[in-house]
Amino acid sequence: MTTTPTVLITGCDIGIGREFARQYHADGWSVIATFRDLANAGDLAEGMGRFQLDVTEPAQFEALKKNIGDTPIDLLVSNAGIGLDIRKLGDLDYDYVRRMLEVNTVGPLRLVDTFRDNVAASRHRRIVAVTSRMGSIALNLSGGHYGYRSSKAGLNAIMHSLAIDLFPRGITVVMIHPGWVDTAGGGAEQAAVPVEESVASMRKFVSRLGSHETGQLFDYKGIPLPW
Repeated sequence: MTTTPTVLITGCDIGIGREFARQYHADGWSVIATFRDLANAGDLAEGMGRFQLDVTEPAQFEALKKNIGDTPIDLLVSNAGIGLDIRKLGDLDYDYVRRMLEVNTVGPLRLVDTFRDNVAASRHRRIVAVTSRMGSIALNLSGGHYGYRSSKAGLNAIMHSLAIDLFPRGITVVMIHPGWVDTAGGGAEQAAVPVEESVASMRKFVSRLGSHETGQLFDYKGIPLPW
């Protein structure tokens, strides 16, 4: 008997998370889509699980865990994040820098900590963090974007440690840069990669992941990126 796989995706309000939900649902997966604001769930297909989750709110993690219970999660996609870190030295918004760290770095850690047992109980046992090549120290040749770069570098470091810690449980953890995607956060007018193409490519890569690739950083086509 074939069991329908389940994916939990954060940040389905717009862009990449929303497209992940659409594509996995179209392929027959059981989709648990989470939204910072449930009002944004309106036009997604019926049949998806729709839950509120602001990744900076511990109580909302607890509520979601209570709703899901012990449901096995084959794929956990940590996608929720914020960017648009464009201020320069002398005009930095430190409250926003802290907000980026809380959303982009601490939130994904809490997500994995909350649902690691659900992932371990599944057949596929995969965790994907949507990151950015701007979190790569080796690829930083232009400076700036202090909050965003540090939040994604921190995310990568956390996920690498999680890959080591969760390896004994058979869980594969990877970080994927989605490309410069045509979304509100990616700068739609200049972005090179349509969101549908980015998500389809990431899904194709994730579907063939091997445990030997755990803890690594890739682009959306599965090409390794430097740290």
